[in-house]
Amino acid sequence: MYDRYSSPTVVQKYGGTSLGDIERIQYVAKRIYDTYCSGTKNLIVVVSAMAGETSRLVELVAEVSTRTRPRIVDLAVSAGEQVSVALLSAAIENLGVKAEPLLGFQLGVLTNDSYERARIRKIDIDKIRATWSQEGIPVIAGFQGVTEDGNITTLGRGGSDTSAVAIAAAAEADFCEINTDVDGFYSADPRVVPEATILPSMDFEVALEMASLGSKVLHARSVELAAKFDIPLIVRNTFKENSSQRTIVMSHSESEILEAPVVSGVSAVRDIAKIAVSGSGDHSKLISAIFEKINQHSINVDIIVHDQMGSDDRTRFGFTVEESDLEEVMGLMESLNSNDDFSQLSISSESNLAKVSVVGLGMKNSHGVAYKAFDVLTASNIDIKMISTSEIRISCVVHNKDCDQALNQLHNVFIG
Repeated sequence: MYDRYSSPTVVQKYGGTSLGDIERIQYVAKRIYDTYCSGTKNLIVVVSAMAGETSRLVELVAEVSTRTRPRIVDLAVSAGEQVSVALLSAAIENLGVKAEPLLGFQLGVLTNDSYERARIRKIDIDKIRATWSQEGIPVIAGFQGVTEDGNITTLGRGGSDTSAVAIAAAAEADFCEINTDVDGFYSADPRVVPEATILPSMDFEVALEMASLGSKVLHARSVELAAKFDIPLIVRNTFKENSSQRTIVMSHSESEILEAPVVSGVSAVRDIAKIAVSGSGDHSKLISAIFEKINQHSINVDIIVHDQMGSDDRTRFGFTVEESDLEEVMGLMESLNSNDDFSQLSISSESNLAKVSVVGLGMKNSHGVAYKAFDVLTASNIDIKMISTSEIRISCVVHNKDCDQALNQLHNVFIG
């Protein structure tokens, strides 16, 4: 019997592309087996559904009915991870090590009842400890949990990453390894910017900005959790076993922040829409009414610009949403015209837009970054529709057609 306290606690998460077919599942099983045999006995494995399986299940539900209750949708969609857990566990045991397959409800991943986008409230790791004590490897279904009433839930986009980090926090893991189909975070999308380079290390703050600004390496919720519990993340390519290319995401010291590059990366979110609203009446009441309606329909709002100035005392208000939500949002805005509290309400929209951003810890200690970003876009005849900034980020809304050019120009100026 081994002493579990002498072994580091490590979570390995494998995404859908890593488990895309039987050959890949067997490869992943061998990698897990090698990690375990090399001395990492306190190993936890979290898996996604096989590539394309979640989409297939969603489509099947839609074929049956377009009005299926979210609780039923979650029950169907969660089946994808069950298959991955079973197949990977079988492959690990075929190599000679015990694997303990666990679905969300079996482990005790307690969530609220916000179906299709549930939030984790508590994780019971007793079964993980029991598996370790029997010299086995727990293989856990990501993306899913259970309500207090025993109903299956799913965590929404990026749910498996979120599951992995939450389990790592509950188990007080030394780190969480995210195994995926890319080498790590790049300074830009290498498919768009050929000169993009791998970022060997990254602060949580920068990773969170990159995740929320279009980088598809990690989901923002998982980075938030990692930062909250200070769980280092290692993002690496599943199929480059001996490659040194990877990104370590962790808290940086004050000296590291001072020495950080002004801009670490550029990113983009495509297919967004801008909505402009102006009208007379109670400014605060109008803003409150707009966001109340949007919130009731669970629509995400991004950049917000509010202008109360002007001799006509009209409120001018603009914000962006995903283009797929535009029609619904415009309908909600039009319904405000029937409200007697607002008069002469004017509503317009513009679609086919993208948000390009530059991100870097070094912005905290540098000046002139905004000027340089605006200058390079203007010199390239790229029209800037909206601007949003934070301490470590500058974002500009531009036409979709200008997005690639904007990314390349910004990357060339700030990163080279």
